[in-house]
Amino acid sequence: MGRQYHERIEVRCGEPMWGSWSSAAARSSSGPGPTDATPTAFVWRGRLHVVRAVVAQWTQRLPWWQAAGQDTTSARALEQQVWRVEASVGSMSGTGVYDLAHGEHWRLLRVAD
Repeated sequence: MGRQYHERIEVRCGEPMWGSWSSAAARSSSGPGPTDATPTAFVWRGRLHVVRAVVAQWTQRLPWWQAAGQDTTSARALEQQVWRVEASVGSMSGTGVYDLAHGEHWRLLRVAD
């Protein structure tokens, strides 16, 4: 289980800060590659979280009411990319599992307990 937040966050993407990509999800050819949209760090509630590993990545369809008022001529307007990552605030703190979504904006969806 986990807590849901759906809060807007700032995300940094690109080359991993921890070295090589260890997740098959990050290397998958079906989604964005590690050099374009893979999150490497994010700021949530004023604290920098460094992504240590990408656990999974998938595309999620948005409910129709969330797309109301948006240009829905593109199927991409009704979808968002979700990244499940392990991240930590500092080198001394433990890691947590976070679901980050990228649609119109980056959002923190869930934090696992």
